[in-house]
Amino acid sequence: MVNIVVVSHSAKLADGVAELAAQMIQNGCRLAVAAGVDDPDHPIGTDAIKVMQAIEEVFDPSGVLIMMDLGSALLSAETALELLDPEMSAHVKACSAPLVEGTLAAVVAASAGASLEAVEREAQSALQAKKAQLGEQEPTHASTPNQAAPLSCNEQGVNWNVLNPNGLHVRPAAKLANALASFDAELVLYKIDDIKGNRHADPRSLNQLALLQVRKGDEIRLVAKGTQANEALAAFQQLAQTNFGEIITSDISGGLTLQGKSVMDTQVSAPAFVLPTQDIDVPDRSILSDRVEIEQQRLRQAIAKTLQDLNRLADRTNQLLGKQHAGIFGAHSMLIDDPDLQNSAFNHIASQLCSAETAWQTELTEMADAYRELDDEYLQARELDIRDILQRTLLHLAGETQEIQNPSVPSIILARELMPSDAIMLDRRLVLGIVLTQGNALSHAAILANAMGIPMIVGVGDSLKQAQEGQKITLNAARGEVILGC
Repeated sequence: MVNIVVVSHSAKLADGVAELAAQMIQNGCRLAVAAGVDDPDHPIGTDAIKVMQAIEEVFDPSGVLIMMDLGSALLSAETALELLDPEMSAHVKACSAPLVEGTLAAVVAASAGASLEAVEREAQSALQAKKAQLGEQEPTHASTPNQAAPLSCNEQGVNWNVLNPNGLHVRPAAKLANALASFDAELVLYKIDDIKGNRHADPRSLNQLALLQVRKGDEIRLVAKGTQANEALAAFQQLAQTNFGEIITSDISGGLTLQGKSVMDTQVSAPAFVLPTQDIDVPDRSILSDRVEIEQQRLRQAIAKTLQDLNRLADRTNQLLGKQHAGIFGAHSMLIDDPDLQNSAFNHIASQLCSAETAWQTELTEMADAYRELDDEYLQARELDIRDILQRTLLHLAGETQEIQNPSVPSIILARELMPSDAIMLDRRLVLGIVLTQGNALSHAAILANAMGIPMIVGVGDSLKQAQEGQKITLNAARGEVILGC
């Protein structure tokens, strides 16, 4: 089986790519990391010896594909190939594909048993799906409606209506590709679309599945022909019935409830604990030109403190729930640590002669609004992440701190909405459930609550305002019901 080596200047970046890739495969190809240099003061860089050792660690006669970020990573990879035994280096290729997308596509293809050349092709074409979705180019894979498929849609097959909120995005698509990889059969996945024609793709290719752009509510059909056609169709149907290995949300009784864990099927009764809403008022304050650098420095310091907060939140999440969920706050850190975002805010202060608060709120509000206006419900939910970061930074600018108040006795929390940074600070011994007037079942706050085993219902509306502090609340998460005073 072809194996993968990830070469990066940053050990954290490479480990993140490896962690993401690990979610794509089970018992598949091996992946080794060669990243950073052994210098505590200057850890960013690449080392040809590390690359060579990583290749040797995962070497297989089927081949090794090297995925790199930029610059000296290529030089280190080339040097490593020169240092290797020629018989070994003949089975190793360095790939110019983008590091993240290319690695994900490569591990799925490699785990499916593809040749080194085929794995490299999958990696090289990994950006096509993103470009097609952004309208930068027309899809060129077999999912193009008018291109002939190797099997007719009328062949033996199985239909399925996709329920996943984000459709067949990368994780469920990877599970599908892996599930079908081993069958000796011709396979074609159709997206049934009466307007555009029946789009189709190779279901064992992560890139082609991405280009198919299967959304929630779409009907798909897997057709199969060959020795193990029946087995492949049965495996597809079995995986589809688990929503391709993904926990999904359902619309129930006018509200939304997060489904999946056994605790979510229980009925919980406890006194209400009303969580106060914390809105920060930012006055539109003008400044004199001699205060521009002062305001810019205030914003830098507030951002630095926010990054420290996010690191602590990531550490807590890692301890409670593991690395995967800790990545939520790692992503928040990457967002706020973006030089373009910060420079835009600094320039806003200078050009508009406004306070740090006004500039930062303007930049992040525009970003949050952009997420809210997207068609994709999952991406819409990221708007709350932006507002969480904004609120935390504004508090630092005001010299205040942000700590959620936990109830003193086991209770059900009632609130307008819940930020991700608040959700992870909840005491699971005292918070028996959460009910929100607003919220989004796909938000990171909901994901964290679910992972902590706290049933949560969102979107119940203003009727929740009738509840009083200490009033008995019954929460039936399985039905999405909240009963006051019983």
